[in-house]
Formats: sequence, structure tokens, C-alpha cells
Amino acid sequence: MIYYQGVAMTDGLNRKNHFYSFSTVINSYHKAWNDPIPMNLGHDRSKPIGYTKLTGIYLEPGKAYVTNEACAAETKEEMEQICQFNRTYDHKKFCTEHKDELDKLYEMLGEYKTDKITVAPIGQATAFIDQDIVTRVFPELAEQIKDGLIDLRLLDPVYKSNDSGEDAYLVPGVYKRNGYLLFAHQYFRRSLSILNTTNEEFFNVFEGMRSDLTIELKIALDLDMIGLEGTEGLEFEYQYLRGPHFNDDVASIPEGVTCHKNEYYDNVFSNITETQFYWHPQDDENSFQCEELCDRENITFDQGKTWLWGCRYVHSMINRNTGNPNHLDGAIRIYTDEQIIERLDDKTDIKKYGKDAEYKKLWRIDNDFSVSKWKELISTFYRDNQLIGEYFGGVDEKYDLIKKESSEHNKVIKKPNEFVPVDFQKGSGIRAFLRYTDRFTIDEGRDIRIINKDEFIYQDGRKEKILESETITLLKLLKRKGLSVRIPYTTLVDFGDMVYNFPTLACEKLSVLDNIIDAISDLCEAWNSSEDNRLIAFGVALNFSDDAAQLSFAGHVSDFVKLFKTIPSPSTTSLEAWIESIYQANNTFESANNAPDKFLLIHGDVLCFERKIIPPEQISEVNIEGDTVYATYRLRPEQMKYIKENKIIGAPFFRVRNTLCSHCKKNYSLCDCIKFIDKDVSDELKDSEKWGMIWTNRSAFYPDGELAFVE
Repeated sequence: MIYYQGVAMTDGLNRKNHFYSFSTVINSYHKAWNDPIPMNLGHDRSKPIGYTKLTGIYLEPGKAYVTNEACAAETKEEMEQICQFNRTYDHKKFCTEHKDELDKLYEMLGEYKTDKITVAPIGQATAFIDQDIVTRVFPELAEQIKDGLIDLRLLDPVYKSNDSGEDAYLVPGVYKRNGYLLFAHQYFRRSLSILNTTNEEFFNVFEGMRSDLTIELKIALDLDMIGLEGTEGLEFEYQYLRGPHFNDDVASIPEGVTCHKNEYYDNVFSNITETQFYWHPQDDENSFQCEELCDRENITFDQGKTWLWGCRYVHSMINRNTGNPNHLDGAIRIYTDEQIIERLDDKTDIKKYGKDAEYKKLWRIDNDFSVSKWKELISTFYRDNQLIGEYFGGVDEKYDLIKKESSEHNKVIKKPNEFVPVDFQKGSGIRAFLRYTDRFTIDEGRDIRIINKDEFIYQDGRKEKILESETITLLKLLKRKGLSVRIPYTTLVDFGDMVYNFPTLACEKLSVLDNIIDAISDLCEAWNSSEDNRLIAFGVALNFSDDAAQLSFAGHVSDFVKLFKTIPSPSTTSLEAWIESIYQANNTFESANNAPDKFLLIHGDVLCFERKIIPPEQISEVNIEGDTVYATYRLRPEQMKYIKENKIIGAPFFRVRNTLCSHCKKNYSLCDCIKFIDKDVSDELKDSEKWGMIWTNRSAFYPDGELAFVE
């Protein structure tokens, strides 16, 4: 398997003009954090490639991101595992989770159903598939359907209400009738497959024309599928597709056949090889035909024994006197193996071939209507096909704005350098990362469990568990606040910089979390009062009844001081409300616009600042004279220029065996004194081992950035 990190969604207004509040984002993530979700190419469930799992919510000033990890199959064996996972997932999603609703619908169908009835694998509603089930339940429909189409106004559409109780969201292609649900034909779905979603964009336009009684609207129903009213729901796909705005002068388009090849065709994401357009005179009117060509079978009538090729097709008539369309219909042309081979031949374009194919009409409009609606219907019917907009010379202002914003963003964002991957300045705001996870255990009699995953890897591959030495100061402060916490027996490391990566402190009670935040706040106040240019990262975790929440932070100490003065104590509210208060307070800083890149801070399940260890081959010589360390490096001229301009220096780091408290002269790890908090308290390395050197622009030895370089 191959793994990728990504972003599943963000808060705020998205490109489809749907708004998601931060509280909605948290609630949605909390419900789904432990559930892997099938991953498909282009939202096409007939093209599974792996699965994805939500990994957390990353907060920066101005935005919240729901992050995910995607896992894609690389071998046939792994692909079979994915297919098995999908079958299990589908059974749970469509059958197990809706057992009561399926039982009710099964009983309602009574004698109308056959022994071949099966559960419909659709997300819109609870439904069954059974050949001709609809006309058995509603025999009157057989008389109302002509040429496979029914008057749209005989069908009652389904809407979902917004927070105000208004019918705000159309459930596309779903209609209610006497306690049942009827569905538009499955060929309205992506890749013409029952596995996929109905064409939402098309139905929003088509249903919006109901109120114009001067036009006739007809549609094809799926007569083999019936659902239970009240189980209908919305399926959102946040894949932005270009929505072109065409020139209204369709009469000026020249006659003849035009073919637009798919420039980005690769037979993986898209099976559309080309789209052909044909204008010609017919009965004193202008006739328009459009057909896309695909080279993958997408239709079967016998459970996969025989596959055919379905290609979307549109036909229209334009009134020469008014310039408006007075007829438009959409259909599927269905080809056999032999026919599709001939159809794909360059010698047999839409003018010469296609009429002999089997033809399934899906929708139809008659009588004059506007060119703008004509363009919308054609472009939305051909969902996922950008060749339509290309042919009509369409301009998508939103798409162009997205490209412009992306270009400007890439110019502004600094690329990480090889010396200091992530850097924060005062006023940059806080970064936070929320994860839900399994419950953890805490030793009896303890208030806090230290969760630390840091390791030092030797050149020979050996690993050793480490803890940054300044963690001792934080733990001693927690003990002073009355908490029972065990200072772990592990290897302590002192990095010679002004950056601290503390471990995650896990607890059972919000009152304990109060004390943890108070301790961090006290230290940040002390560092800020001393005008330390210091960065810190730390984590907290809290058990719930069924799971746990883990929250890690990273930022400049002065920004933490500002944040802690604004937000309430955790125990005065719920954890989710406390996190939302952090989100709101953090948004008072200038918007970050993904700087630094979130994935430079997210390491596994926490935020931390990565340090770059200087490779031994880059160090020519190291000398220690008194308290001063001198180093000579082997660097390229451009590297040397960069570190001088950005005041980057090599700082030593040590394995700490013993430190002496300057005040009480005892081992600092064991005494009651606390540096930074108590006056005249510091610690001195008495027994240590130099492990190497790191690059830093926050040297503890040169905190003011006054670096000495010898040419």
C-alpha cells in the first residue's frame, strides 16, 4: 500500500457555496474518526483504489482543516483486499445500518416483490431493486409513461429543510408517492452506474424549470428501484467542476462536425476520449447534436455477464426566427463491441454514425425556452466533461479565480529550507491539531500519564527513547500545583536552541486539564516577560466515556500568552466548546494561509518542531573553549550564504545524565526549585555526553542572534 496525507474538507464557505461552521466540522469528524472510508477515482464507486481515514482537525488563524490519510493499493493482492473491504463497508452502510427501515419497506411491498429483490446500494435513501417493481406498485404509471418518459409535473420532488425549516435542498432525482420513493433512471448517475450519485447539478436546473408552464418537461424513471419515504438524504461531492458561461449567440455557430479530443485522457480518471458536435439545417430550423465517446464498458443487463458501451447524447432544435431552442433532449446511445470499435474510428463521426445504436432517452424539453437554460442543461448533463465548455468558448470566472488565488498563494508561501524546516515569529498565531483516539489508561493514583514517542536513532540504526530535558521543569511545576505525576526514567536530551517539544500530557478530568494549561501559561508568561524568542509545542489528552481527545499545540510563547488570556478554563465548559474558543481567539491573528505548510508541523499524531541534525560529513572540526563552541563546516557556497543571511548556526545537543540546581545545589530533577518560575534558579550540566549538532536560528548560546562567522 502507498500512503498520502491530504485535506478532506475545511470550514467556512466552499466552492459550491455550502457553509460549514467550526462546530459542524468538529461534530462530523468526531462521528467518523474511527471509520475508514472507501476511496475511488473521481468519486466513481466503480473505480475503487483504496481507502481513506480522517486523521484530525488542524487549526491555524483563519481556517480549520480536516486532515486525512489516504491508502492506495499497489498490487493485485492489495486491490482484492480493497474490494473485500468495500463489500463489507457497503453491507454495513446499506444493510446493517438500515435494517429496521429495510424491514418496513419489505413488508410494505408485500405481494408486489419477487424472490429476486435486492437492497439498492445507493446513499440517497433506503431502497430495493426488483425488476419492474415500480409499475407493479403503481400500475397507473404505465399509462403515463410515453416513449420511456413521464411528465415531470406528475412527480412530487423531495426537498430537505434548512435550519429555518424551509425546503432549501433538492434531493436530486428522487420523488415521493404514497409513502414510497421513486428515482430518476440510473443513467443519470456518474458512469451510468447505480453505485454512483445522481447528477445533482443537472436536476437543480431541470427541476427549477417546473414553474414555467409554457414548456413541457419529461423524464425517465428507474422502474426497477423503489424506496421508503422519509429515508431520503443528501449526498455531497465536493469536487469542483467548471461551469462555463457561453456566448448566447448560438445562431452564429457554423454548420458541420467539430470534434474535441480529451487532452487529459488517460483511461484512469476519465473514459471520455472525445466529444463530437454537429450543427445542420433541419425543417427550417437549426439542429444540434452532441455525443461524447467513451472506451470503457459501463452498462450491463445480466449481472456482469455482458457489458456494453453507453455514451451520453444530446439533440436540440433551434428556432431560426427567435434564436431560442424549442426542443432539447438527453439520452444514452448504447453500443456493442463491434459498434463501438467502428464508432471510435475517425472516419465515422457523429454525422455518419450512431443512429443504429440502441437509444435510451432520459429527459426532454419542448416549446421555446431561454438560451441560458439550454446551455446550463447541456453542460450539467455532461457532468465531468469539460470539453462542452471548451467547445462553446466558455469562461468560468470562479475557476479562473481559483487558479489565480492558487498562483498567488504559491508565490507568497516560503518553501522550507534544509536547515530550519519551520519557523515562527511573534504574532504568527497558534497552530493546533485535534484528534479523537481510543481511550488510554492512567496508573492508579496518578493524575497524568506522559505520552511520549520521541526517539533518537543512532547511525547504526539503534533507537533510544528520549525526552527533552526542559520537560522536567514542566513536570515539577505540575507537581507543585498538587498533581500526582511520575517523572519518567528515560534518556534526557538538551538541545542547544530556544525550541521545546514537550510530550502529550493525558488526564481523566477537566480540572486536571485546567492545571496543565495553567502550568504551560505560567511558563509562557515567564518566558515572555524575559522577551525570550522561544517556540514551544505540547500536547494534552482527555478521556471520554467511549473515546478520547488529543490536542497538540505549536507556536511562539508570546502568542500563547495572548491566547491563554482570552480563552476560558476547560472545566468551565465542554472540551468541544473550549476548543472552539481557541479557534475563535486564534482567528484574531492575521490569516495564516497555510504558512507554514501544515504537514511540516504534523508528525504522526502531534504537532512538533522538526530539528535538522547536522550530518557528520558536513562538520569539519569542533572545538570547545570554555563556554564557547567553535565549529568548522563543509558547505557549498550557496548554503553558507543562506545560513549567514538568515542567522542560522550549529548548536550542540547533549545526553543529560545529571544537572545541578544553582539554588539548592541538588540534582535539579529531584529538588523542589523550578527554573523560570523561581528567582535565581537555573540548572547546570554536571554530567553529559555530546551527541551531535543541530541547525537553528534560535541558539540558546546566542539568543540575540549575534553570530560570529570566520571567513
